[in-house]
Amino acid sequence: MNFQQFIIDPKDAKRILIGAKGKLGPMEFAQGLVAIIAGSLILNLVSLVPGIGPLISLIVGLVLAFAWVCIFSKRFHDAGQSGWMTVAAIIAVVVISIVIGVILTPVFGGVSLTEMNSMQTMSSGIVIKNMITSVLANAAVGYYMFKLKPALV
Repeated sequence: MNFQQFIIDPKDAKRILIGAKGKLGPMEFAQGLVAIIAGSLILNLVSLVPGIGPLISLIVGLVLAFAWVCIFSKRFHDAGQSGWMTVAAIIAVVVISIVIGVILTPVFGGVSLTEMNSMQTMSSGIVIKNMITSVLANAAVGYYMFKLKPALV
């Protein structure tokens, strides 16, 4: 497998990333997940921009979260399972993210709840930690989803 296989074709992007009905094979799922993770990494960098950066990150982040739910739901459909199993994938990503975040906080620094209210922008250490956490958590759950066997119909 080469890296080019994981790049989503623009003409297939809407079909892959939008809508929870239908099915996605392993390769299309991987293409969608790579696109979403790349968008997420860019958004983390945008969040460093003072003022409007966090607002842009929030709005586009919600769109990426919707696309994430869509590709996971379609992948579960391909495996003959309910799209509602996506809730289990969300829980898995959250748990893995928390564990990785706890491990990385001493390395990159963290923010207490009292300091969080006064922050205007995120520090670069927190953004790097978030980027690493996002990639690792999504890669772990995405690998499992990639390996799901299609349903025998």
